[in-house]
Amino acid sequence: MTRDEFLRLARLHPVAAALKAEQDWFPALESRACLLFALHGDAFALAPLIEQAHARGKGIVAHLDLLAGIGKDRAGLAYLRQIGLDAVITSRPLLVSAARAEGLLTIQPLLLTEESAVVSCMRQIARAQPDLIEVLPGIIFPDFARTVRALLPGPFIAGGFIRTPQEVAKLLATGCVLVSSSARQLWQEAA
Repeated sequence: MTRDEFLRLARLHPVAAALKAEQDWFPALESRACLLFALHGDAFALAPLIEQAHARGKGIVAHLDLLAGIGKDRAGLAYLRQIGLDAVITSRPLLVSAARAEGLLTIQPLLLTEESAVVSCMRQIARAQPDLIEVLPGIIFPDFARTVRALLPGPFIAGGFIRTPQEVAKLLATGCVLVSSSARQLWQEAA
């Protein structure tokens, strides 16, 4: 998947389904969400889920740091690409580079926790040059949007603690291209 294709899917439905448990897969596949973020599970169980998602025109993103059953190296990334995974999320700059070399779209998290840590995290992201940046917790992105957009190129995804259509609208208005949420009602609602 290219960044342009990812952004096209985000425009179709700007809420990605954040899948935290196995029972989230079927509702996500049946939902309006065009992008599914696998935040749990075993890498070897992904292949049939990727196939089902692609058959419905959906993209699959897996969080490498949370995925079990696979090495966090070039061989593991090559396997994920081979089974059709579209994109990866990882906080590890070396994995961002390796994933890009394997042809996977890359998303790197920016944790807005401590002010002192935010600056070093932004520097790390600027060096790694991921395709997209996921701001966590996304609900506070509007408070930091101006600073983050001034220091990083984006595009930005907001993830974490987003539960209402009003929050989604506010995040999109402040510069996010996509919101990632585990709130199933947001997977269905018109954006």
